[in-house]
Amino acid sequence: MKSEAPPERDEMSGQNPTVVVAAPTASGPSMGPAIPRSSQRSPAVPSTVTSRIAKGAGYLRSRLQRAGGALLLVGASLVVLAIVGTAVNWCRLDVVLSGSMAPTLRPGDVILAVSEPDSEVSAGQVLAFHPPYDPSIVVVHRIIQVVHDGKKVEIRTQGDDNNAPDQWTAVLEGTSAWRVSWVLPSAGYVAIWVTYPWIHLLALLLVIGIVVGEVLRRVWRAEPR
Repeated sequence: MKSEAPPERDEMSGQNPTVVVAAPTASGPSMGPAIPRSSQRSPAVPSTVTSRIAKGAGYLRSRLQRAGGALLLVGASLVVLAIVGTAVNWCRLDVVLSGSMAPTLRPGDVILAVSEPDSEVSAGQVLAFHPPYDPSIVVVHRIIQVVHDGKKVEIRTQGDDNNAPDQWTAVLEGTSAWRVSWVLPSAGYVAIWVTYPWIHLLALLLVIGIVVGEVLRRVWRAEPR
């Protein structure tokens, strides 16, 4: 560091020489005293932990939104496919109501059955068909025997959880049968629950509670303060 020599004294007068300080020019404003850096306030910076938490929450939120959108798209596609397939008699949807096919099918499962030509029906397949004793209901059981008698196709069936074959021999009508090809577990519980009387009562109480709560909320909001 270069040191500066003190000002020389005037040999004749014995006084220090006059120091002239230049005034600021008109070309620029005068600058005030410099503010030390230590006295300047810096904006608050979030801590590392807070920043990581916020980043993780944003990442999780984006993932959940993508997953929800994908599930919604898949669900909508399946609904459209089922509606179109049912309309053109390509497939049908049924809800499993009993446990005779456990563990393959359980109560509440939704099955998607597709049209299968009678000539391709074979033992081991699971069919949805009308039993001879009640054409108004649908039975979903596994084929254990197929008998071709000319153009007529007869099948013997049995539930996977049953100890004995069904007591009837079903005759397939038409040229095709409904073969189970896809299962959506537990998706049909809503269809089963709505048949229970206590579910009707619970739904009624829930609706009444919602209406009463909405009325009370509006009354409290309208009261003057």
